[in-house]
Amino acid sequence: MRYTFQDSTDLPLQRDFIQDLNEFIDIAKKVIPLENTAIELNEDESEEVSSLESRILELDKFSKDIQTYVDELSKGAQDKEILECRNSVIDACVASSTKGLKELNLKLEQTKRESESDLYKIENEILVTLNPLFKSGSYAVTNKYYVSMKESVLRGTMKSFFLGMEYTSELVYMHDILTVKDVYGDLFLPTWTKAGILHKENKVKMIEVSDFIITSVNYDGGSHVDATFESKKKDQKFRISCDEENCQIYFDNLDITADDTLLKSVKLESISALMDELTKYIRYSVKSQELTQILLDGKDAVRNNEIFDCLKLIAEQYGEVVKESLDRGYVKNEITIKIEASDGTRTEKYITREEAFDRLSEIGSEGLELASILNLD
Repeated sequence: MRYTFQDSTDLPLQRDFIQDLNEFIDIAKKVIPLENTAIELNEDESEEVSSLESRILELDKFSKDIQTYVDELSKGAQDKEILECRNSVIDACVASSTKGLKELNLKLEQTKRESESDLYKIENEILVTLNPLFKSGSYAVTNKYYVSMKESVLRGTMKSFFLGMEYTSELVYMHDILTVKDVYGDLFLPTWTKAGILHKENKVKMIEVSDFIITSVNYDGGSHVDATFESKKKDQKFRISCDEENCQIYFDNLDITADDTLLKSVKLESISALMDELTKYIRYSVKSQELTQILLDGKDAVRNNEIFDCLKLIAEQYGEVVKESLDRGYVKNEITIKIEASDGTRTEKYITREEAFDRLSEIGSEGLELASILNLD
């Protein structure tokens, strides 16, 4: 697919921008009310907690003041009746305040526990709601991948970086177990072995590693990738670490690339092809993706109720495309793109500025602010 503006100029990112914009608006309409609910819940909880903590302090102070006052009144008294009265008053005060403090502390703990439970549900719903938006990826985003075997199943974590925002997604891949053959095909690596009938000499031996299982991959989304592979019996492993300039190959504890003799037996084009196919698999063979965390300037954006600020960052990127689309379009106030399929078929998709603005305005002041950032007002 080729995506262009109406004047056939390529979009800055080859994606269906109209679909992205519609999805952004729909998600904003769902997630902003959720965040507002979380803010209200936080405020209610803070007010209730503050009130209970104040009552606890006042009751504790009152109890201590009473005991001090009674002690002062009875100071120097020697009559049995007065001393018994003093003790009775203090005992009653302690018993009453202890009971009251226990009840207030229990209520305080319950309030915090219930609030935390309610907040957790809302925060989880926010992440689920945002998942489609972050699954497709923000514009100008950088992704880093960390893949490993967890409980004998291949799983991954993707960390994405966008302006001051960082978000994490858990990945499930198409294969539970992935081998070299699954990704690339047959592969052999050289190592040293002892050979000879009378005199044992070091010989180069080619070992097939096609059935080795991929156990870990660290991929920076660019040129650097580091992957470890292990035999099914777990008695042998090899590791490849590549970047733009060089590639290091290790078999068990042997650095193949540091041995000129062994290196001559390596088909470096096969190694390069394997790593290319592996990075493609890591990026594109994801069966499911779940958003688990969003950070803004290093802090939890969901817990700190800063999701609206995150949406504004995304809207800034979208707004640039909206402006260019309006400038390059032939119909006033229509955001239009052209889509050209591989067979040459061409279609157009559009959304009017008024429609997008009206949908966002339903949210309230936050929607109007987003509409302004998106150049829809």
